[in-house]
Amino acid sequence: MANGNQTRPASLPLKASLGEESFAMTPVTVRGHLGKILASEAFTRADRMSRFLRFIVEETLQGRGSGLKEYLVGVEVFDRESSYDPRTDPVVRGEARRLRTKLMEYYEGEGKEDPVRIHLPKGSYAVVFQVGGGDTPGTEAAPIPARPAPAGAKSIAVLPFLNLSPNPENEYFSDGLTEEIIHALGKVNGMSVVARTSVFQYKGKAYDIRQIGDQLRVQTVLEGSVRKSGDRLRVTAQLVNASDGYHLWSETYDRSMVDLFAIQEELSGAIVATLRQYWPVPAELPPVRRPSSNLDAYHLFLKGRFYLQKRTEEGIRRGIELFDQAIQLEPAFAGAYAGLAECYSLLTHKGLEMPRSVMPKAKSAAMKALALDNRVPEAHIALGFVRSTYDWEWDEAEQHYLQALKTDSHSKAEAHHWYASDFLTPLGRLDEALFHIQQAQFLDPLSHLTNSSLGFVRIARREYDLAIDHYHKCLEIEPDYYHFHTLLGRAFALKGDLDHALKCFERGLELSGDLPYVRGILAHCYALMGRRREAESLLNELLKLSKRRYVSSMTLALIYIGLNRMDEAVRCIERAYQVMEGPLVLLNVYPTYDPIRSHPRCQEMIRSMGLA
Repeated sequence: MANGNQTRPASLPLKASLGEESFAMTPVTVRGHLGKILASEAFTRADRMSRFLRFIVEETLQGRGSGLKEYLVGVEVFDRESSYDPRTDPVVRGEARRLRTKLMEYYEGEGKEDPVRIHLPKGSYAVVFQVGGGDTPGTEAAPIPARPAPAGAKSIAVLPFLNLSPNPENEYFSDGLTEEIIHALGKVNGMSVVARTSVFQYKGKAYDIRQIGDQLRVQTVLEGSVRKSGDRLRVTAQLVNASDGYHLWSETYDRSMVDLFAIQEELSGAIVATLRQYWPVPAELPPVRRPSSNLDAYHLFLKGRFYLQKRTEEGIRRGIELFDQAIQLEPAFAGAYAGLAECYSLLTHKGLEMPRSVMPKAKSAAMKALALDNRVPEAHIALGFVRSTYDWEWDEAEQHYLQALKTDSHSKAEAHHWYASDFLTPLGRLDEALFHIQQAQFLDPLSHLTNSSLGFVRIARREYDLAIDHYHKCLEIEPDYYHFHTLLGRAFALKGDLDHALKCFERGLELSGDLPYVRGILAHCYALMGRRREAESLLNELLKLSKRRYVSSMTLALIYIGLNRMDEAVRCIERAYQVMEGPLVLLNVYPTYDPIRSHPRCQEMIRSMGLA
């Protein structure tokens, strides 16, 4: 059953004097303050209490505070059965007493100077909000009023749905539902939907809707929660105007798990119906994809996607296991084959496996996915990656990338990115590469991968100052991402500023967990600085490591280039050619290879790869 929440007109927001400034109590400020409380030391380890506080604050803000009874809280927050009797089970009363104590401790410590205070009166489960300190609660916040969306509100960000299930492991399901809603909305003509990697930057963090609107350049934001218990599912969703934080629509869905795809259809349909008031969209919405008829296989697929998106070696390998299990349950599961192809591609892209050991598997899985369903964009992207960086079949690779760009817009950011970085850039089509990577960034503005590649294309274009400015901006948002540091170092090194480059490489190595290729670029920098002893020491370490695990020959070649040992560098590049290492395709365009590119053997390999 879906329960529509009719919003009511609100009174003016509460304002109080704070020095010479005026402070407005609005739903946006209350939610921001709630996020600060939940991230505090007192609440980070208290999962059940945090759920309790989040629930009663949201219900109060929605104008449903008067309906917060002990029975409702017990069922919704503490997972009691429908037969729950508060007279014999005092869990809610006991947790309410603990919550009042915790809030008091918070405001006496970390929250002493907070301009907002959340108060839970005795005998009630509806919270009230007050400005500043004091012993008396302030004016209760009004229900969220309906507000018109801004004219031309054609863009939306779907934030990661909160997992309110009793089992924290069900996080894979809330993440998967978020991805499916992004996919469904991405199929609507005229709607711009922010890609997954950008919206998931906000997962688990306190945020201000208005800040999200600015950072992602969207007019509307969808947020919600999922509670999965046994075969029952409750999904709550709110559509919010990003300019002021006011709700346009909200809905709660209670269903059996077997109705999962019906919920996705209703949810996406309701969102589009709401936004249809502000701009024209098709009367008939594309149907929600049903990736699998086997619900158990679908859950394994969602778990596989969950681990794959971690982009760690452990996560990628776990993803392979889960996609394989999904295929065993449903051999015709195209999405699971596409997931396998992406996992295998990433293993070689990250330098974790020799290409010949995994790229044929990626190719086979992608071709199987497309044989089952030619519309799966992830499979086209994976096959484009294999056919370009491994098979050097550039014409066919381009067809797959272009096909991915024609399909559902939820994957267009990835298609633009891989087309730019692993197809257009190696071929020296750098104006096109810049256009497509900028399109990827527009659709996925906070993606680490996309932002890394935007600067990378700038470096390939020898626009070192622009690359440096770009990576400085990236590091202001994410200072601990190792790849931003290493790429910034490459731009400095190519510009001739080796001192700054060295600092970037050292910081990148510290943050990367000692990845072999980061050691390689650090050694290259040492060599360029004339610090041969340090460079050769790192080189010897990598040669020893290569006897135990895969180390890219192109990484070793880079060090030899820095040391001006060109014959050994060429031999390493020949070994890379024999096993078809991905970075080899940059030989004809990347500035780092300028000192060796004219070597006859390198020219021969460039021609053989179709890069001339």
